[in-house]
Amino acid sequence: MGLQHSTYKAYGFEIPTTTDFDALDKVLAEQPDADRLARVTHQYLGDFEHLFLLAICEEIEANTFARLAPDDLDRHMRPIWETALHNMAVRLGHAAHPEPAWLVLHDHS
Repeated sequence: MGLQHSTYKAYGFEIPTTTDFDALDKVLAEQPDADRLARVTHQYLGDFEHLFLLAICEEIEANTFARLAPDDLDRHMRPIWETALHNMAVRLGHAAHPEPAWLVLHDHS
């Protein structure tokens, strides 16, 4: 068994890994506001040590870099992403979630 490294630039927040996987799949499949707001995805790190809800998730290829520019921080879509993320977290029973933020996620599994 080999190890795999993946790195992502993402916007979202962590939710508990005790989240019901079937509920997560169902809620992510049923996103009635996805076209109007944003399609929320999820990402695990490691062997399910961390779980994130994400509005944006862009893989950073190995031996490259990604710039986090002022335009990223001030994107006009951020309020829309935050609404979509919050709605999904509430549907999963996590209304008291962390504030969304730009994240660098390094998965080593």
